[in-house]
Amino acid sequence: MTIQQLRQFCILAEYENITLASKALFITQPALSMVLKNVEKELGLPLFDRKGRNIYLNHFGKDFYNFAKRTLADYDALLEKFRAPHQDSDALHFCYSSAYIPDYVLPAFSADNPNIPITINEVEEKMIPHFLQNEIYDIAISSLKCDTGNQRLISANFFRNKLMVSVPFNNPLASHKLLRIEDLSGQKFFRLSKHGEFSDELDALAKAKGVQMNIAQRVNYEIIKKLQKDFDFLYFITTLQAQFDYIPMNRKLIPIEEESLFTKNMYVSYLKNNEEKALQFIDWAKQKLIDFADISLT
Repeated sequence: MTIQQLRQFCILAEYENITLASKALFITQPALSMVLKNVEKELGLPLFDRKGRNIYLNHFGKDFYNFAKRTLADYDALLEKFRAPHQDSDALHFCYSSAYIPDYVLPAFSADNPNIPITINEVEEKMIPHFLQNEIYDIAISSLKCDTGNQRLISANFFRNKLMVSVPFNNPLASHKLLRIEDLSGQKFFRLSKHGEFSDELDALAKAKGVQMNIAQRVNYEIIKKLQKDFDFLYFITTLQAQFDYIPMNRKLIPIEEESLFTKNMYVSYLKNNEEKALQFIDWAKQKLIDFADISLT
């Protein structure tokens, strides 16, 4: 059983509702149900009573919840006591909760600033205010705007990441300025083999509209990048990926019409007393990402 599973169980125990808890945790309902199933299997005890679609913490669950909360408090105290004081004071310590941050943004920052050491850790989004306020990390990048009422905690709008479709110019769809999900019906696609950002929203909309995309193959993104110049398949890409990746001249990136579903605001958050360190990253981002009209920095 992992620390992450304990945190997820505690949130579920507090909501006693899988739908609400999964939204708070930014994971799918099936994923959270699987976490609960695995925890109960490992303990050999049911932690909730189930009545229809509702769940209620039983006496085993209440005992385990109290134990889990104490364990998590001890774990966080351990991090705070032993990790933060011994971190390199000149380094920038990042945490993130978005798939593209460690793959694109931070490697680019590190390459452009080789004299600034950085550390990178993925965290649960809801824990970001706690980690920042306890100075375990200097900077957080996520879709969470830290609105805690703490005047020391700053969240700046970093960029808006949009989903687009990469279309070869020899495809009739290349004449479009926007694509409806219906336009993609029957088109040959390469999709990522792993769960990508916006995957849930995309699949839900396609199902609701009765759209069947022709998934030629599910591959990793590195293969897509190698094949995109010579093959006429379509694939999905975000504005953030496009900022850092090579896009061949024979392809056009077209947004999807249902923009509100496929746009995610990202924020960079930090403590006011860490502003000088944070600005090293923010000033770089303003210069590096300014070419995209979608990106808004404050």
